[in-house]
Amino acid sequence: MRILSLNNLSVKFVQKEGYIEVVKGIDLAVHQGEIVGLIGESGSGKSVASQSITQLINGAICSGEVIYKTDDKDIDLLTINEKILQEVRRNEISYIFQEPMTALNPLITCGAQILESVKSSGEYLIEELLQKVELQDTHRIKNSYPHELSGGQRQRIMIAMALAKQPKLLIADEPTTALDIAIQNEILCLLKKLSKDEHMGILFITHDLLSLKGFADQIAVMFHGKIVEQGNTHQILNHPKHPYTKALIESRATYDKKGTILHEIDDLLKEENGRLVYNHPKTRPLVKHKSNNDTILKLNQIGKYHQTKTLFSNLKNQVLDSIDISINQGDIIGLIGESGSGKSTIAKIILKLWKETSGHIEWKGKNIKEINDLPEKIQLVFQDPFSSLNPKHTIGQAISEVFFASNKLLKSSDIKIKTTNLLTTVGLDLNDYNKYPHQFSGGQRQRICIAKALAKNPQFIVLDEAVSALDVSVQAKIINLLNQLKNQKKLTYLLISHDMNVVSYFCNKIVVLKNGCIVESGNTDTLINSPRSAYTKSLLGKSIN
Repeated sequence: MRILSLNNLSVKFVQKEGYIEVVKGIDLAVHQGEIVGLIGESGSGKSVASQSITQLINGAICSGEVIYKTDDKDIDLLTINEKILQEVRRNEISYIFQEPMTALNPLITCGAQILESVKSSGEYLIEELLQKVELQDTHRIKNSYPHELSGGQRQRIMIAMALAKQPKLLIADEPTTALDIAIQNEILCLLKKLSKDEHMGILFITHDLLSLKGFADQIAVMFHGKIVEQGNTHQILNHPKHPYTKALIESRATYDKKGTILHEIDDLLKEENGRLVYNHPKTRPLVKHKSNNDTILKLNQIGKYHQTKTLFSNLKNQVLDSIDISINQGDIIGLIGESGSGKSTIAKIILKLWKETSGHIEWKGKNIKEINDLPEKIQLVFQDPFSSLNPKHTIGQAISEVFFASNKLLKSSDIKIKTTNLLTTVGLDLNDYNKYPHQFSGGQRQRICIAKALAKNPQFIVLDEAVSALDVSVQAKIINLLNQLKNQKKLTYLLISHDMNVVSYFCNKIVVLKNGCIVESGNTDTLINSPRSAYTKSLLGKSIN
């Protein structure tokens, strides 16, 4: 039974120059117990379309039809009165958003927040909902605040809140993008099970086409505000027809593309006689600066625990246990593991942001504690470029201040020349110098953060989930840039990631981490083709496509 039908839906916004049309006459249907994946890059209009279903966007001008099936009749959500629309929002349609930490109230326990969404009162329903989303230790969970839970647990809380109203339709907007691969698969399996058990339709929005494999029943591909292709999942993934769908699949980093330059969407698409055409790619080998046997960074038996003191006890929470990693000049080491495995803790200890509890780190054979100019040698690129940049500073100022802090004797004119040179090095324009962070796309902002990291001319860069939140197409551009910079500047990288596809393509060595311990490590080819541990095999089974 069809529960939602978008018929020629268009969404416009008023601008000084007139109207800008973001969603352009799309048709889409969701049936009871069916999962429909809506795929597209950032800016394609998929989130605007989903939020327009219940008129959640202020200032949007919608046309067409949004037909929703209630118990007794079909209604158009674009034309019904506000009172009925509120009832539908409250009782019939639920949303799950990408970042649960910002969607949950940090001052209220998770149980109390779920209770706000429950149709009928009764605290026993909270535990029932928590069990439904497969959370253990329900008593502790319901009395916890959001910051006391992991990312996967917080996302399950959001799902429990969405299910509390027993919705007919669930709209999930990028709910797994920021989660590691193990938790991501758990959430997808949970949503699929709930869809069948509750006879609930799901509209699942994502920018990762291959994440829908084995999950979605139908896929609709959105490009520049239009749905350019839709069909069953097998058909879309294995026999795509539209040039854009083919380009999305081809630009994804995977192990079988290792040693070649990733194809970028811009290169895969071209216009001929006003039509978009798929440009069949030619394999281009990647010229790599090979690593040598000179050890640049060595972690020796690194241990780390957090201590919690109370009136009656002194608790130690072990985060890292006896970590040994040896990194040679020119290596790209992939550090992979689920959330809480200790990946970012290792990065913080390397950068001397945190102090190890035991063991020591050597930089070119010397204890790292004796290195006074460590920022000149090691730099860091974070996952979220927007929070890494000061919104009040222009890009020119953001990069220039690094040069100024390093050498206060440099003239302003020399600093500007160095800054503009860096901008062109990372593929930006000289005209970008006076722009602010909000004027750039996510991929461009990540290029700016890479430029900031390069300003001190380091030998070693830690990439902490630096490409995880980017669209597949933007991800390909950033990975190609990192490979290019590695060869030009003879860099060494430590890539922290939860995406085995990216790690297996980009890195020459992989370290698998779980619960603060190294499960397995070795050359990428050996580890991918002959994994020894069951955990590594499970990561490969969930990730490699």
